Amino acid sequence: MQRGLTILKFGGSVLDDGRSYGRAVSEIHRWRRAGDRVVAVVSAASGETERLLREAGELCAEDDPHALAHWLAGGEERSAARLALHLARAGIGVRVLDAAALGLVADGDPLDAEPVRLDPARVEVAHAADEVVVVPGFAARDVGGRTVLLGRGGSDSTALFLAEALRATRCRLVKDVDGLYEWDPAREGPRPRRYASLGYADALRTDGTIVQHKAIERAWSLGVAFEVAGLGRRHRTVVGASTVLASEEDDEAPRPLRVSLLGRGTVGAGVEALVAAEPERFELGPVLVRDVAGRPAAERLTADGEWAVAGAEVVVEALGGVEPARTLVARALAAGAHVVTANKALIAEHGPELLALARASGVRLLCSASVGGCMPLLERIPSGAPVRRVRGVLNGTVNAVLDSVARGASFERAVASAQAVGLAESDPTRDLDGRDAADKLAVIACALGAELDPKSVRRESLDEAVVARARDAAQARGSRLRQVSTLWLDGDVPRGSVGFEECAPGTALGSCVGPGNAALVERDDGSLERVAGIGAGRWPTAEAVLGDLHALARETPRRNPARATG
Repeated sequence: MQRGLTILKFGGSVLDDGRSYGRAVSEIHRWRRAGDRVVAVVSAASGETERLLREAGELCAEDDPHALAHWLAGGEERSAARLALHLARAGIGVRVLDAAALGLVADGDPLDAEPVRLDPARVEVAHAADEVVVVPGFAARDVGGRTVLLGRGGSDSTALFLAEALRATRCRLVKDVDGLYEWDPAREGPRPRRYASLGYADALRTDGTIVQHKAIERAWSLGVAFEVAGLGRRHRTVVGASTVLASEEDDEAPRPLRVSLLGRGTVGAGVEALVAAEPERFELGPVLVRDVAGRPAAERLTADGEWAVAGAEVVVEALGGVEPARTLVARALAAGAHVVTANKALIAEHGPELLALARASGVRLLCSASVGGCMPLLERIPSGAPVRRVRGVLNGTVNAVLDSVARGASFERAVASAQAVGLAESDPTRDLDGRDAADKLAVIACALGAELDPKSVRRESLDEAVVARARDAAQARGSRLRQVSTLWLDGDVPRGSVGFEECAPGTALGSCVGPGNAALVERDDGSLERVAGIGAGRWPTAEAVLGDLHALARETPRRNPARATG
């Protein structure tokens, strides 16, 4: 199954602080979880190019345009590295490919060159590993390998050239506005209307501050349509179609989605931070904690589960365990609230009944974070041909223990080390005996409309005998022993197993280390897809929860009542 390719270009005006980089991660994850391969092109942070120009002027750098080009390209390279670090924190595989790594060649003026070719194979290798590609925009190389620039605003040209050369299905220029307007929305006076779509000629009549005119001309000559949209916004302007103004109703800003949070532990606290950072999208309501005594005064903290779910549009369950999570989730669904959970044990044991309750109430139960953290397995598997089999490394704790013992640590020390870095619970039994992985297989089956009792899954425990196998595999053959979980769906009744297999380090499953997870999805049409990501930790899990919240925000109509009835 061929996945789509989305090019996202992030302008410098939207990459100005850590918060905006976090939102860029969410925008990338949005398209990645929808099944698209993603290339993110970045500009230098706002004001960075001007600062570099001033410093270059003090050195008389205009005497060597190639040296100046190399100096100025550093702004985009810094942005690319920063975005890559944020993606890695969120548990998303990433590979930075600069102009040299891409084989991106341009001809002409060293400070205003035209891109002419690149090597698509470099991008394909990264996407085969389910990695996001991050590209510093604005710069290329000439035939002699020297740095050249694509003109002011040249990151737009980089994105559009990549879109044409890689045959992208979507190219979106992410700006500090949610589209192109009749005039500057910041100007005093009547509010302008946004263009739903805009022809190339009309786009060239804009002042060029939002989209580089050179980039528009290139898109026109190539017949490449592209979108202009704000960071995380639902609105957009499509450039390359006939000129049409958006309706006032379509441009109406939705009110924030009311979110209650059950649990404020490692994951819950991460979700709380991410939700609170987007007040225009989410209104954080009650936060359920076990005990409010001794905590800083905060109106939304409560130990009353019933009050926590009352009045919420979405309830995020981050309690863990089966009870009281099941009771509170059922109560929220019955009351007409959507529910987002990372609780694999809850879904493994009660998923079918809770999904039935959600359908009866006309709401959604989403659990993307319950398998693989930010690895978008549950989002991707329902699409495409029917699934025949899923094989995966689904437990980072076991990975860490196996790697430690392979390096010579004792079993006890390996477990203690995993606990020390937060990869293992104080009681890691469910991880080591395979019950955690069995629960995840049951969740995967549930996402595919099947029902698998986790107790029926054949399991092999991690014990001293397996430790000996891990050491032998590493020392004798240079391979890695991995806990491989398998779900078969090619019969009348789903079947599952959790056992240990030798995997070469460079293979789809053998490349997982530490908290890394990966899965191979085999479909009836013979296609095979690899999905990968970080499967544990605060930020990968919280980012997966946030992805579900963003999906609900896009799906749920929440117009401002005053405007809707006025």
